[in-house]
Amino acid sequence: MAAPERPIVCVSYLASAELWHVPHFPEANHGAEIRFAEHSIAADGPMTAAVLAALDVPTMLIANDFGCDADGRQVSEWLQRHGVQTTAAVNAGTVTPRVVVVAADDDTRTWFAHLPGVAGSLERVDLSTIACASFVYLDAYQLIENAALRVIRATRAGGTPLLLNLGGSPLSDALQLELRNHENLLIQTNVDDAARYDASELARQLLAHTSAEWAVVTAGAAGSLAASRKQSVLAVPAFPVQVHHTHCAGAAFSGGLLYGLREGMSIDRSMRLGAASGALRCTRHHSAPLPTLFELESIAACLDRLAAD
Repeated sequence: MAAPERPIVCVSYLASAELWHVPHFPEANHGAEIRFAEHSIAADGPMTAAVLAALDVPTMLIANDFGCDADGRQVSEWLQRHGVQTTAAVNAGTVTPRVVVVAADDDTRTWFAHLPGVAGSLERVDLSTIACASFVYLDAYQLIENAALRVIRATRAGGTPLLLNLGGSPLSDALQLELRNHENLLIQTNVDDAARYDASELARQLLAHTSAEWAVVTAGAAGSLAASRKQSVLAVPAFPVQVHHTHCAGAAFSGGLLYGLREGMSIDRSMRLGAASGALRCTRHHSAPLPTLFELESIAACLDRLAAD
């Protein structure tokens, strides 16, 4: 679809993330024991960029600046460790955005986001690197929708292929309007495991309200599916693993998916690489290295055998 040497540009907000695991989420005026706490990154875009960097794909992350406080040092170390190139910079007058994610034994997640100035910062960020991108990945959450609309206009004007991640947010009227005539568009979103039977209908709705070539919906342990106007629905199972956490599993899926699409692979093959990437993300500790291409291809081959049985 594009020249291999051109980078994939990921656009999202950048924040430190602290992940808590509790036996259950407490009622109001009650508490819960934190069994363990880990540090990571938010949002999905930075993790997608890191996954691509681990696969030796030239990548650039467009994001907000962060501070020189403790959270900022954590963000800076994470970016360096994973080799993520970014337009974001340390700003002494900035408070580093922070997200706390609380996961419970019943497989639910609740999060609290402190993102001072992030939306406005992203609305002003320099988008010039999009002009030379082979693909753009964009988080289009409600929180940063105005910034996302600006990115959509830039990709549409330049004819750059776009993977737009809703991350479970609804497709607003403003997004629908901007996406009606966007060529080279894929949309990704997710549903909870309990809503997995709604995934196909959701994909069809996304196709009906946009010009997307494919709509991809991930559903945790139930796997993922992709729908288009020209082909029947494609379903890819999740690879069975011992789940350590689910933070940024969808972002890891996006990284594998984008790798395949950039290399000219079919949507089905690309989704299997995405499923492999998401599975390895869930089973590994946050400080562990992100998967190599060999690891993704090995698990994708296992998924091929599962599908053939």
